[in-house]
Amino acid sequence: MILLDEGFLLIRVGRDRPVVDPYERPVEKLPSSRVLLLFHPRLYSIAMRMIDERRKATISGLLYKAFTGIYMDRRILVVLPFWGAPAAVAGLEVLIAGGGRVFISVGRAGSISPRLRIGDVLIPLWGVREEGTSYHYMPPNYIPRPDSGLAGKLYDEIMWVRARRRIRILKGGIWTTDALFRETRDKIAEYTKRRVLGVDLEATALMTVAKYRGVRLAIADAVSDELYTGEWKPGFDSYALHRTERVLVEAALRTLVKHGA
Repeated sequence: MILLDEGFLLIRVGRDRPVVDPYERPVEKLPSSRVLLLFHPRLYSIAMRMIDERRKATISGLLYKAFTGIYMDRRILVVLPFWGAPAAVAGLEVLIAGGGRVFISVGRAGSISPRLRIGDVLIPLWGVREEGTSYHYMPPNYIPRPDSGLAGKLYDEIMWVRARRRIRILKGGIWTTDALFRETRDKIAEYTKRRVLGVDLEATALMTVAKYRGVRLAIADAVSDELYTGEWKPGFDSYALHRTERVLVEAALRTLVKHGA
């Protein structure tokens, strides 16, 4: 229900049944309940090189690409969703309806704290919701979090894979926004005061929907750019970022195989 209140649109969580519901429509069963969500084509290419017996998987038009294969004797489904909270959640809903139960999301985040530099890793443990999608699932005061056990195992696997590499790994808050070009200096300063470490486009929505649907989900983001100085410092083509992305994909696969039951 949408209410108009002094010029602001407020979204109230719907309590009635949805008219379009993927859980009541025929959805093709997934080849695996273990799902790796990769929010960049380069991450998807890395996974393709790590996984054996690859086969293209056609899941839904709500997902850009997908394939299935074997990693450490376990079948994994690897998905490249469309980016942004609405598209990512639409894809996640279809995957859950098809039997997905354990999800690791790997993507990129901007740093809003000097504690994180390009090539470092952020594992979100809570989030600030500035995307609109999650408000259709949980009330405004809800604080999204990952599955704590799965996030802990993911952290352990990243630590193991990155052995002898100088990659900083921090756990903490993430700010998710729909407005890519409205990461303003005042917001960055405010969220940094609240001990938020990074900003992305999907995390809080994914965590919220996973909780709502009763599935396990954890996230690891590679820091691709820095915003905390008030000037933008991109690092999308840096060796540090690409090295970290390889570590995260391998660690995510190991986590799904070892802890995805």
